[in-house]
Amino acid sequence: MPNGQSRQFFQTWYQTNLGASLLKSELLAIESELDSAVGYYLITQSPLKNISFNNHRVRESFLVAPKLELGASDRTIVARANELPLESDGIDVHVFHHSLDISETPHDDLREATRTLQPCGKLIVIGFNPWSFWGFLRLFSKRTKAPWCGRFISHQRLEDWLKVAGLTLDSKRFIYYEPPFQNTRWRARFAWLEKVLRPLKLPCSGVYMMTATKQVKRYTPLKPRWTRTRVRVPPLTKPTVKEIIK
Repeated sequence: MPNGQSRQFFQTWYQTNLGASLLKSELLAIESELDSAVGYYLITQSPLKNISFNNHRVRESFLVAPKLELGASDRTIVARANELPLESDGIDVHVFHHSLDISETPHDDLREATRTLQPCGKLIVIGFNPWSFWGFLRLFSKRTKAPWCGRFISHQRLEDWLKVAGLTLDSKRFIYYEPPFQNTRWRARFAWLEKVLRPLKLPCSGVYMMTATKQVKRYTPLKPRWTRTRVRVPPLTKPTVKEIIK
């Protein structure tokens, strides 16, 4: 499914009761990670055109979108995710909010984001968990609506992608254990799952969040070993009497 069409599906879906409830949990989780982030630039990629975060100490934040949409933020950068118009080693934090789930080139997007991160820069990825109630219902649903049109990349596979891209996994969190019911009454009946499963940190939540850091190659300076050079002095001979007279 084209990326632009998936974006429209997700923008509509996040306005529903279930989407709004999930977005609230996702923003709280992302903001908790951003609380320790310090720097100048924060880049966000998301199917939403006006997503924003609070309570962070990064000075400037921008949103990357494949095209300029009506109602988009004035801080939107129109560009492809695999061809960012950003310098290398210049971004402090990069957030993927379900952007890999709807991307046609997730590997390239991940490598491009790693390129723009400065050494020790942070990458935050939010994705749907296929090993959950959400992933189970996706097997029996049509892939023409959100969120079922997403890729649902497993956290194990994404962890391998991060290593290949040159990132070190820092933390992995599982959020939103409630089943994907649009009916608020049905979600209220299963609200106990969130209270029981969240403290156990079981990998069966609807959404996961992974935080990784760009690896830095450290070089150990080697001190030069100076060796004493032996200076060979030719033997001196005393001049003869004839040589002195001359």
